[in-house]
Amino acid sequence: MCQKANAQIQVIADASSPSGVLGNILEQDEFQKLLKILDEINSNNAFEIKIEQHDKKDARTFNRKQFGKCLNETHCFRGYPIVGSIKQFFESDSEYVLHIDCDMLFYEEKNISWILQAISIMEQNPDLLCILPKGGPPTPDGSLHQGSTTYSTDYERGIYLFKNFTSRYYLIHKKRFLDLLPLKPIWLSWREPIKSKFLGKGKLLCWESIVERALEDSNFWRADLMTNQAWSLHTVDRSEKFYKDLPKIIKRLMTGDYPAKQAGHFDLLYNLWN
Repeated sequence: MCQKANAQIQVIADASSPSGVLGNILEQDEFQKLLKILDEINSNNAFEIKIEQHDKKDARTFNRKQFGKCLNETHCFRGYPIVGSIKQFFESDSEYVLHIDCDMLFYEEKNISWILQAISIMEQNPDLLCILPKGGPPTPDGSLHQGSTTYSTDYERGIYLFKNFTSRYYLIHKKRFLDLLPLKPIWLSWREPIKSKFLGKGKLLCWESIVERALEDSNFWRADLMTNQAWSLHTVDRSEKFYKDLPKIIKRLMTGDYPAKQAGHFDLLYNLWN
């Protein structure tokens, strides 16, 4: 996908000690093992490997940029990056930032580029902050199974419109995003900003919740493409069996094959694939 769009690719590895909910519930491998695997799959130097470990100075610098306050927190209460999420917007001259978490899968037909399509649409529509491919394989009637998340259908522009934001993956117009700053920090409880001020250890909500609040209060929209030629899946399962089955799932996905009941669902329903 990135080669079609002539994108510069960075794989960012967070070297910080795992913390929060994510650090507690997910099995953690040795960091050097991760770097070895990255080196093996990057034998042709297709991407840059960047190791990040943010200290208090980094946190205060970049949190002032995004919150207007010199907060010391580097990650949210779940362990997802706060500083790492904003830092990428100040390290590139590109007009667009494409972010993809490591647990995302994509289908894209060979003759199209959803990235280039999305950029073209955003260039023509200044009310769009970011664009994603369709969440989940297509349904016969074009509907999405979004749970409680509301959306509207814009047939004229060929997009679904949302006021919610996901940090799992997004192609975002950088200047429009920076126009939202400073973001308002959202804390887990009323006690947390006090802990942050005096201890530097307040529990922030996840970065996507903070951006979503700013998106809701703005005139911008998040959009998903209506095309059936590209779609995404979020892998939820972390079992050993899932990882053994993952190559078979990817092989099916690359041909556009999927279980019928998976249609319209963004989260991969693993029980349907095995």
